[in-house]
This record gives sequence, structure tokens and C-alpha cells, in this order.
Amino acid sequence: MGNQHNRQKTSVKTPTTSTIKQIQHSSDQYQIIDLDEIVEQWIWYMWNRTKTKSVSHYKREELLITINWNHVTFTQSDVRFYGSPPVRIPKSQILFRTNFTNTTTNEQLYIFKTERCTRSMFKFIFTHMLTKSSKSPIIFCLPDEIVQLGGGAKSDQSVEIGQDTIKEYNMRWNVNSQIRVAPHTCTYAELNIDEEEFHGDFSVFIEFSGRITATIATRQTPDNYLRFIDGNIIEIIRETMENNHHQLHDIEIIENDPPIVRFHMRGKCSFRYGVQQHVVLKQESLNTDIHLHIADN
Repeated sequence: MGNQHNRQKTSVKTPTTSTIKQIQHSSDQYQIIDLDEIVEQWIWYMWNRTKTKSVSHYKREELLITINWNHVTFTQSDVRFYGSPPVRIPKSQILFRTNFTNTTTNEQLYIFKTERCTRSMFKFIFTHMLTKSSKSPIIFCLPDEIVQLGGGAKSDQSVEIGQDTIKEYNMRWNVNSQIRVAPHTCTYAELNIDEEEFHGDFSVFIEFSGRITATIATRQTPDNYLRFIDGNIIEIIRETMENNHHQLHDIEIIENDPPIVRFHMRGKCSFRYGVQQHVVLKQESLNTDIHLHIADN
């Protein structure tokens, strides 16, 4: 998001003790605030209050509003993550399996060489969000302990404001080891990957200020506008809050100089990524004697 605040190192923290759409989902209450709808309602109000006789015959469904957000600046706070520490997935993922069979009376040397990939996954689901037509990304600075282990993942994850997102990255693993196989023995070799998962919540404060501009035109001639309207987004939100205060409880106006609008955006996240590889060797005598050996690589 443009004009971001300086971000500090992030870590996973354990928590302590209309234009508004309320969506019941499982046990969680979802809230979506559509900024375009808020602005559009204000524009219709201004149109009806100031329209001249020459355009008063147009019906609302005949008209088209185009909103320009270019002069509204959005900034964000650091994203905070909450939840239990990442946990190791109990069962390793087998990426590759092969075997080496020695039917001779002498020990044989083989090369176990391969390269494979796993997918690191980072999922962000918004539960309390703002939406608008123009793009404004939020930067998620992943916790250090996840970045250090989740190879291939970038520290800063860019997610469009209010848009549920899944990001995936290839993580490469390789092995190039010598395998000694005893006489009359078959050795089975596997490349296994241990993975971790994190499930938690996130929160971030979005602040914005500036002026919106909009044009009103007929749908038949959208390039020839009938009216140009502009307004201070702070005052537009202020008027909406006065009329719908109980529905805009996550929005507040901070009376700085100049004032800003602040929204507390929240959601859920889940990450899955590889953390360690190891080679598993299983030696089986051709006379059916079995031995097991595990070697970290």
C-alpha cells in the first residue's frame, strides 16, 4: 500500500484476554464496508440537491457514475499476527522413492541423486474489510520464524485490500548422496520432507484521506459527462457515520491536522511450508533379513 509506515520485525503473538454487509459464517461475524457504495450514495445526494432543470428529466437507472480514487491516500500500520506457534505436521511428505539392488558378492556404491519441489502456501482471509474498485495492496510482513524456515517465501506479501488471497511458492529440495549396498542386499531410498503449519488471526489498521472526484454521464454516452463532482472523503465518511453510526463501528475519524479515517481490518491466515529434508534408507537382505537406517541429509 502506498505511503506505508515503516515496518518493524514481525512475530507471531498469542492473544490476551446497505453499504454495510453483515455475513454470518460459522461462528464468526463477517463485515464488509464498500467504500464505492458509500461514495456513490453521497454523489446521488449531491446530484439530486444541485441538478439543474436541463438534466432533471434523467432517471437514475439512465445515469452512470465513475469514481476516481487517485487523490485519496491509503496507508497501513504493521500487520499483527496472533495465534499458537507453528506446529510440525506429523507425517512427512515423500517426494521421491527408489531402490538399489546388489546381487553380487561384493559391496557396491550407488549415487542417490534427485531434485524435487514442494509448494509453500500462504492464505489470507478477511473477516472485517474495506472494499473499493481501484487497487490498493496491503503489505503483510511475515513473522521472522516463518520466513527463515519457509524457503522460497518472500518476507513481504502483497495482498489487495479486502481480497481473500492464496499465495503459493515452489520450494526446491535436492539430494546427492553415496549409498553403499552390501552383497545380496536391496536398499530402498526415500527423500522425505517435514512441514510446518500455522493457523491464526491478523489485524491491521488502514488510514486514508484526500478527495474523491466523480463524473456523472448517461449510459448511452459515457464519455460525455453531465456533471463533475468532488468531495473530501473525510466529510463523506463523517456524514455516513452520523446516519449509520451503529453500522460503522470499525471506522473512526482521527481529528489530526489534517484529519484521517481509520479502519480496523481483521482476518484469518494459514501458512504451510517445508522446514527440513531427510533421507530414509531401508536395507532388505535378499534373504529377507530387514534392517532400518535413517540418515539426515
